[in-house]
Amino acid sequence: MDPEDVKREGVKLLEEFSEKLDSVAESKATHYVVDMKNVWRPDADPEVCEGFSESLKELAPKFKDGYVVTEKGV
Repeated sequence: MDPEDVKREGVKLLEEFSEKLDSVAESKATHYVVDMKNVWRPDADPEVCEGFSESLKELAPKFKDGYVVTEKGV
């Protein structure tokens, strides 16, 4: 495809999308579009898992004062 054709199609696509957005009602919050918040498992109270801390200590590269020590991301 010619670069000018790509540019022309891109501009056309953005203009059409912009026109469609004009028909969308504005609202203050739209983070939950549906009633479902957790789609992977039913919400429940947390459970105590015996031996979890010990397993975590074995797997973590560094562990100090009950916390996993990791590098700080940039």
